[in-house]
Amino acid sequence: MLLMILTAFIVGLFLGTTGKLKFVRKFKPVTVITVLLLFFMGYEIGNDDTLISKLPEIGFKALLIAVFSVMGSIIFTAFYEKLLKRSDKK
Repeated sequence: MLLMILTAFIVGLFLGTTGKLKFVRKFKPVTVITVLLLFFMGYEIGNDDTLISKLPEIGFKALLIAVFSVMGSIIFTAFYEKLLKRSDKK
């Protein structure tokens, strides 16, 4: 599995640096793939009967982890975009 991930990364990096797939930019593939990843993760979690049955035990901790993960991602992204936009103006 790790080899497949590394191979996909290297192929994507190569195609991105050579400019062979410039038409892909208009489809915003990162957003689409992220949404699909979240969908399939939710689907897999929903199908796991063991995990669903243990939700009362891990519920509050899992909720806290999820909330703080999302908040951290939003804060980091906002900070990064502001930092990136400042460096683009220079």
